[in-house]
Amino acid sequence: METARLERLHTCLFRLLMMVLVVIGGLIALYFYQGGWDRMQQSRFLARVIPDLFPGPRVAIISGHRGFDSGAMCEDGTMEAAVNEAIAQGVAQRLRKAGVAVILLDEYDPRLEGLRARALVSIHADSCIDQSGFKVAGPEETVIPDQDALLTACLIDAYARGTGLPARPQSITQDMTQYHAFQRVSPQTPGAIIEVGYLGGDHDLLVNHPEIPAEAIAQGVLCFLDAQDRAQKTPTVP
Repeated sequence: METARLERLHTCLFRLLMMVLVVIGGLIALYFYQGGWDRMQQSRFLARVIPDLFPGPRVAIISGHRGFDSGAMCEDGTMEAAVNEAIAQGVAQRLRKAGVAVILLDEYDPRLEGLRARALVSIHADSCIDQSGFKVAGPEETVIPDQDALLTACLIDAYARGTGLPARPQSITQDMTQYHAFQRVSPQTPGAIIEVGYLGGDHDLLVNHPEIPAEAIAQGVLCFLDAQDRAQKTPTVP
């Protein structure tokens, strides 16, 4: 008699457990159906904990002139492409530590064609003249002006604070606003190009301390990603 009661109790508990598992499974399936997988893939926290399963938001970094030419060449042998690459590598390393999936691209990388990313940042340095300062520009023609402006603003603020260099918006040229990569990536990819300083007047910072501009650019990108995430979580008021 006692054994029969225990068997019925075990059967009831087993059925209850199965019902709970079915309900949980249904909720998980609904979460994924409503875009939960995409949100999980965009989580920097999960990307740090389980990097292979949850790669985090993807950011594309162009190492200016890499794979194409030397860029500016100074009399002391300083080569712009090498300076750009040292900084770009530092940016990629810092973003990956923060759980961001990064692709590091050459100047005319074939992967730029139709590239869809959370952000595209191209890193360059200015000429060898004895001046100081940086500049950031987004695309002249864009279907996502708010996103491009936000990325540019985040980079300007973070770079000015992180390096102490003055912004020089008055020296932005069409070579920046009509930068070739802006025309090649997906129209939905926010983009910016940054001239990190002058190889002449900012030589010590750019050549001897590339970790400083790298950290500043990485912070600018993270500022942008965080602002995007906050905007997505904010309910739209009808």
